[in-house]
Amino acid sequence: MRHGRLMLLTTLWLWAVGAWAHHSFAIFDFETKIEFEGVVDSVKFRNPHIEMTLKVTDVDGREKIVHFIEGAPANMLVRNGITPEKVKPGSRLQTVGSPLLENPEKFFLRTIRTEDGTVYSN
Repeated sequence: MRHGRLMLLTTLWLWAVGAWAHHSFAIFDFETKIEFEGVVDSVKFRNPHIEMTLKVTDVDGREKIVHFIEGAPANMLVRNGITPEKVKPGSRLQTVGSPLLENPEKFFLRTIRTEDGTVYSN
């Protein structure tokens, strides 16, 4: 019986560590906040986190794609008024992102402001 409890505790501990690691945001530079304004190129509006690309124009007039590899869960966005219709491809958005430490060309989506003024921020 004691061996079974030890195995159960070990399994639960490993599961908890894995769950915590998945939800760690230590891979992003949250001290840095970069603003972007552009048009949604693609979006995966899903749980546990949305993913989106935004087509923006840089200061030299060149188009580039900003890749938000992670953001809030879709259900949290909907509860705050950000519905799939407001962030579908072609929608104009103002956003704020924090870069991925290992690749500053990829971002965590911190803030979304839709054309009608709806805002979600974390």
